[in-house]
Amino acid sequence: MTEELQRGVIPLARYHEQQLPEYQDNPLISALHPIPDLQEVVGLMQQLPSFEPQEALLDGRLRAHAIARLLHGFFQPLSHHLELESKISLMIRQGYIGRNPASGAWYAHLQNGYRRVEEEDLDAAVYQSVTSTANSLSLFGCSGCGKTRTLERILGMYPQALHHPDYNITQLVYLKVDCPIDGDLDELCLSFFNEVDKILGTHYSRSHGRKKLGTKRLMASMCQVANLHALGVLIIDEVQNLNEARSGGAEKMHNFFVSLVNTIGVPIIQVGTHRASKFFQRTFRAARRVSGLGSIRWDRLPRDEHWKRLLKRLWKYQWLRNAAPLDDELESTMYDLTQGVMDIVIKLFALAQIRAIVTGVECIKPLLLRRVFEDEFKPVHPMLAALRSGRPELIAKYDDLLMPEIEGRLLTLSRSLDNLPQPKAPALPADDKAKRLASLLEEMEIPRDIAIPIADELVVEYPDIPLAALIHKATAYLAQDVPKRPSVSRVKRTEWRCLSEEDLRRRYADGPESEAYDRFKQAGLILDMRPLLRAS
Repeated sequence: MTEELQRGVIPLARYHEQQLPEYQDNPLISALHPIPDLQEVVGLMQQLPSFEPQEALLDGRLRAHAIARLLHGFFQPLSHHLELESKISLMIRQGYIGRNPASGAWYAHLQNGYRRVEEEDLDAAVYQSVTSTANSLSLFGCSGCGKTRTLERILGMYPQALHHPDYNITQLVYLKVDCPIDGDLDELCLSFFNEVDKILGTHYSRSHGRKKLGTKRLMASMCQVANLHALGVLIIDEVQNLNEARSGGAEKMHNFFVSLVNTIGVPIIQVGTHRASKFFQRTFRAARRVSGLGSIRWDRLPRDEHWKRLLKRLWKYQWLRNAAPLDDELESTMYDLTQGVMDIVIKLFALAQIRAIVTGVECIKPLLLRRVFEDEFKPVHPMLAALRSGRPELIAKYDDLLMPEIEGRLLTLSRSLDNLPQPKAPALPADDKAKRLASLLEEMEIPRDIAIPIADELVVEYPDIPLAALIHKATAYLAQDVPKRPSVSRVKRTEWRCLSEEDLRRRYADGPESEAYDRFKQAGLILDMRPLLRAS
């Protein structure tokens, strides 16, 4: 039992009804949630930062922290993201069909794996013939187009590890390994063992992860560990970092990746820039089962309705006091500068807001966007120029440049806000202040017929306090319990004679019902209309 399992970090598998019979009787598949429909997938993948309109009234230093939410808190799934999710869902489930513990197929894979480890050969003769249902997939695209971020959102829909007590299997649903820079296959195998140990609390890096064991032994052990833990899919990111010469040449790299899919039965996804696609396309053509999923290429977003809707959604997250609506000129400028590379779009939008706060303009304009782009995004200017040219040879040359380190720039710019004088905001006229307050309350989903009178009343009562404090008072007022109306005591008609003489019910009960009008008139309770009629 691993340390993680002992501590209860790895949850026990719970089996769900599946829509297809081939999935229902396989514990490795039925432990996963049923396949969600498209709307559910969008909801699970989407990520939006928290945002309150009144935060625009905070001081600049606090707003810089709020703006930083955009860097890791905004993800809007598009059609190509949903296509990748569908393929990964298929890969994981189809790959498990040929490794079903309930049918004995998983144990056959294990026996064959032990033989390969003993002989240090992935192509060693096996005890039992087993069928592999694994597929392979490649995902290539320029830096910043969202490959890694999308994979994180998709994989987050699955539990990473589950324990099956009935089969004594600790299942690893997915594993993502980053290729070391200028690395070789040995280092890739070592990274694999380290990642498994981090998740499962095992010690494979000690027993299997010694580089002196040699490439063949490391590769065979890696494949055996993948089968032992019923690995659903292996994602190898940044494959362009692999050094072909240090890895023993293209043929050795080619054989390694093909063996993972065809021989071992583990689905694999290679992720990298366009520079890596030339080698891996040849690998995929040789893999027997790759034809069903193939290769995906992601480039910049085209300037179409999807782009405009995405930018419109992003544009709502402005922490500026004079937030500019998205017009055609701003949209055109954003696309020209970023070329639809989503990572750069978000970072430019965030840094432009910080610059607007630092300079005091509190508004995003096309000229501001261009200045921020020129000052802060110099490392990616060649890549974006290549994208504008549309020439494949230039794009391949520049597509793996490092993105600028935006978090550090946000921190630097936010510190510069400390040195700026904090001018007192000019007082708004009472009418404007009330309108602004009512508008902010409406944005907080407070009904208009409630927001307007509250705003008017608070501005009159507290004319000298800032809007932020008025919002606080308004929300505090709305949070109070509505006082209950005093309950009216009900008296039975038979008890009306016991009431006070001044009570109309007592006067009504003091005589016959037909004489009630005369009694009320005699007591002066009926208005005499005759003088009024004579006067008219």
